[in-house]
Amino acid sequence: MNPAAEPLVQAQGLSKHYRVGAGFLGSQRRTLQAVDQVDLEIRQGEVLGLVGESGCGKSTLGRLILRLTEPTAGRVLFAGRDVAALDRGQLRALRRQMQIVFQDPMTSLNPRLTVGGILGEPLRIHGLARGREVERRVAELLEAVGLRADHAGRYPHQFSGGQRQRIGIARALALRPQLVVADEPVSALDVSIQAQVMNLLLELREKFGLTYLLVAHDLTVVHHLADRIAVMYLGRVVEVAPAEGFGRPPMHPYSAALSQSAPIADPTRQTRPPALVGDVASPLDPPPGCRFHPRCPEAQEVCHRQSPELREIAPGHLCACHFR
Repeated sequence: MNPAAEPLVQAQGLSKHYRVGAGFLGSQRRTLQAVDQVDLEIRQGEVLGLVGESGCGKSTLGRLILRLTEPTAGRVLFAGRDVAALDRGQLRALRRQMQIVFQDPMTSLNPRLTVGGILGEPLRIHGLARGREVERRVAELLEAVGLRADHAGRYPHQFSGGQRQRIGIARALALRPQLVVADEPVSALDVSIQAQVMNLLLELREKFGLTYLLVAHDLTVVHHLADRIAVMYLGRVVEVAPAEGFGRPPMHPYSAALSQSAPIADPTRQTRPPALVGDVASPLDPPPGCRFHPRCPEAQEVCHRQSPELREIAPGHLCACHFR
């Protein structure tokens, strides 16, 4: 990945807030801040890893970028075009350039269609192939992800989890997109299969010139695949850094805690990672100031009342902390 490459995707002030209905005994409606004021760039040809604890807004951010979810505020630029400003016809054309691989390959594949039907459907909808050409393209897609052409006649339940995820990847590639959002692509798979799928994603990146947004909670997966890593906490991006230097050490205290808690295959390791104090705050009632301050070992008075900006503290390294 060229560090000077132009951004393919730019999220600017991107937010998604949900109004939660009245609760027990007529309690007031509240706002859940799933994603809040996120600025992020994905460069052409790179793999950007997006990590954080469950519920921090990673998947929602990926869907906002694809406009599968409408933002509450902010905008997304894809190759310089405002995605939110496109009408239905323009958005449908843009869909060919942006695709997603879902976390659970079983629930994301239509059980009533054969694999050939699943992979051929986007080709027919977008008018890219007809008749025998569809069959030829389906066979190419299956072979590209390590399956056989004769698998096209089978149904999703006839495949293993790893094979189903390969089918999901093939479906995402059917329209030859520029951007693929991979939402926890290996978390539902056995450990023995995860490495195969990760290597496949890297091979396809080189073969088709893909750009990935890799959503994950496993830092080991992200380190293996990503060029840069963005860390989210409670709806906000708190650090963005090159993957090569991430963890030596991360600058944001939350990133450091994530890195230290990642398992290391070293039986001689004596020290245990320090546990974070307390639990993640609710996005229905995020703390004022820095959202991490209730759990941060370095928090001071300013952290309680003022939210830090995401700013560049070293070339290519952004951090949202008052003391970095």
